[in-house]
Amino acid sequence: MSRLFIRPMTTYDDTRETRPRRLVGAFLGGAPASFDRADAMEQWLGFGLDIQTVFEPWDGERITEQIDLLTAIHTAGRIPLFTWEAYTPTPAATPPDILQRILAGEYDEYIDSWGRALADWLSDPNAGSSGDDRRLLLRPLHEPNGDWYPWAPAATGTEPSMFARAWRRIHRRISRMGVPADRVDWIWAVNHADVGGVSAESLFPGDDVVDLIGVDGFNWGASQEWSQWATPERIFGQMLARIREVSSRPVCIPEFGCTTATLEGPDSTLKGQWLRDAFSYFAGEDIVLVAYFDIEKETDWQVFGGSRGGNTIKIKGTRYQTYPGFRRGVRQFSESVESDM
Repeated sequence: MSRLFIRPMTTYDDTRETRPRRLVGAFLGGAPASFDRADAMEQWLGFGLDIQTVFEPWDGERITEQIDLLTAIHTAGRIPLFTWEAYTPTPAATPPDILQRILAGEYDEYIDSWGRALADWLSDPNAGSSGDDRRLLLRPLHEPNGDWYPWAPAATGTEPSMFARAWRRIHRRISRMGVPADRVDWIWAVNHADVGGVSAESLFPGDDVVDLIGVDGFNWGASQEWSQWATPERIFGQMLARIREVSSRPVCIPEFGCTTATLEGPDSTLKGQWLRDAFSYFAGEDIVLVAYFDIEKETDWQVFGGSRGGNTIKIKGTRYQTYPGFRRGVRQFSESVESDM
């Protein structure tokens, strides 16, 4: 396990906390626009985000760009949460038997190249003092218990054991490239519910190749024909209990969000309360890390700068709609904690 959980908190009054604390981050869209949004969001929150999430495909031609992105996130004072999607390099171009191909060694050259680049980045002697605290949260092949990704066995009828074996092969090859184990935390993250008939438990690759276990979940409200408003406990409770039965690793929420959509129409006040409730629930569940999905995609997930909000704030000439419930919830959640994590 890396030293991730004793990273000092960056605040705008130049104070520093060195006690263990829960970490907070967000996915704010693609670079470079996401960096301006992240900076503005930090001004609104009153302290620096610990984590900035990115989604990147398996693309040998983009390795240099991906490493540059890690550098930019680190320079901004955040830890990259690198969601490594086994798209080769697009969803349409990805073969349905991607897990079998990984096990057959078809992507070994790419995995090794990316591992060498990552090892160089984490151990760069030219990075100066800032290189000493380079860290990476690595989340490969996420949400494998769903049926919407080609690496999910339910999507292609693949044996669940192939997922665990593919994960272990990736971990083994990356580690062999010299990636320092104390600088990377590997996140095994599942969807909050099994979709397609493959259980999350059957996809766990083992504590020896996982540092953090995680659950992704969203309150879709009435935004979809199949969805309804759900409390944080209803969304996350069952799966959190289940994954804790297969692993004793620290638990995180690498991806979560809430809509305003209700049967009566958009309700920003209700969303704001849900956000506060979520952070309170996560604290009670001893979640060590959360990252919000802060873009408007299927619905209005955003809490900063989206189409709706409870308040409006102006930062450097730009007005952002915001949810005070998120800001208050983050502050309460990210207070220092007494667990050793």
